[in-house]
Amino acid sequence: MKKKKKLHIEFGDYGILYALLLFWLILAITNKDFRGLAFYQNILTRASLNAICGIGMTFAIISGDFDLSVASQVALGAVVITILMPIIGVVPSILVIIGLGILMGAFNGMLIAKLKIPAFIATLAMQMGYRALAQMVNSTPVVVENTFFKKMASYKIGGIIPAAFLILVVFAVIGTIILRKTKLGRDILAVGTSKEAAVISGINVARTQILIFVLVGLFTALSSIMIVSSLGSSNYGMQTGLEFTVISSVVLGGTALAGGKGSIFNTIVAAIFLVTIRSAMDSFGVDSYWQKVVEGIILVIAFSITEIRTLISNALVKYKARKAMAAQKA
Repeated sequence: MKKKKKLHIEFGDYGILYALLLFWLILAITNKDFRGLAFYQNILTRASLNAICGIGMTFAIISGDFDLSVASQVALGAVVITILMPIIGVVPSILVIIGLGILMGAFNGMLIAKLKIPAFIATLAMQMGYRALAQMVNSTPVVVENTFFKKMASYKIGGIIPAAFLILVVFAVIGTIILRKTKLGRDILAVGTSKEAAVISGINVARTQILIFVLVGLFTALSSIMIVSSLGSSNYGMQTGLEFTVISSVVLGGTALAGGKGSIFNTIVAAIFLVTIRSAMDSFGVDSYWQKVVEGIILVIAFSITEIRTLISNALVKYKARKAMAAQKA
């Protein structure tokens, strides 16, 4: 009985990973494009750019909040770094963008924690604000000239492993340590489970919320750096809709929108899964309009997945209860 329970827990925790591996197997059988290493390298590289941002969003959603301004933060960071690089160099520019990301995250956090503005309203307002700032900084596309920086996201270690994916792994390990091994991580989980209980237990909820959005800003800035490296250019209108892709990855990975539960590992796997779906549709020649329909359906499923799991769980409990009562009567 204990063994069955353990297997059930493991499947529940890593169901998205099993789904991804099964999907890859089906694609490899049905489509020759998925039988080459290059296709998977491309998927991992593309997914890594979004998944880095997803690490920060995982913290926010675990706490019961989310950030709709991440796409605009990426755009602002992108135009700033492409302007600064020729002037102050690559490393100083990266440090400036990291600092800018932390500032944007801290500002969002203060709007929510100190002014008590709901996260939806606060981050929606800043979504427009940061995008406008990006346009004010530079309204025309800028091409990256630095060769080293442009190769940072596309380079393959040993000709096999995408550097972007290894960078993602490093950030994911750091994020997981923060979430699982530090007081801040425990506070985030507690706040997501119940803000009232967190206050009673002595947690400074306002400070924790600010730090959560600082983490969102930090990882969004890192994502912005990698996206610019991959594209080799920037413009103020880039990455529109990224927030929904990132939130979908987090929720599809099992992080509850209500808060209190989540996994950075599963967020990364879900991000890879979503990019695989898009790559498969491209490979099979699915019309771009139908691709949008499929992406919309995936978005609905992602946001409904917690409720679907609850309905299935409740149905199983009722079924077992009826079966037990029938056995007793017999």
